[in-house]
Amino acid sequence: MILIEIGVQDGLNEYNYWHYLEDYTEDDYDKEKITDRKILSEFFYTNYTDEDYIDKDNEKYWNDTTAVWVNGLREMTDQELETLKKLRIVY
Repeated sequence: MILIEIGVQDGLNEYNYWHYLEDYTEDDYDKEKITDRKILSEFFYTNYTDEDYIDKDNEKYWNDTTAVWVNGLREMTDQELETLKKLRIVY
């Protein structure tokens, strides 16, 4: 299971969302079994394409008028997930 930090820039404001995927590992991400595009598409309920790139080298995409990207990810345990749910960081 992986915890994902998603970066968002809306004008001068920059902030993060948190997301998790139970069926993938950090190794899957390193081997590109799950990609930034797929993670962002799932999180924002859209289908990103090459036309949505702002910065192809850093996998940044346009989401309407905001820039979005995967800021990082790491492995997470079931216990850590339950703690994040209790704190309402992830749902």
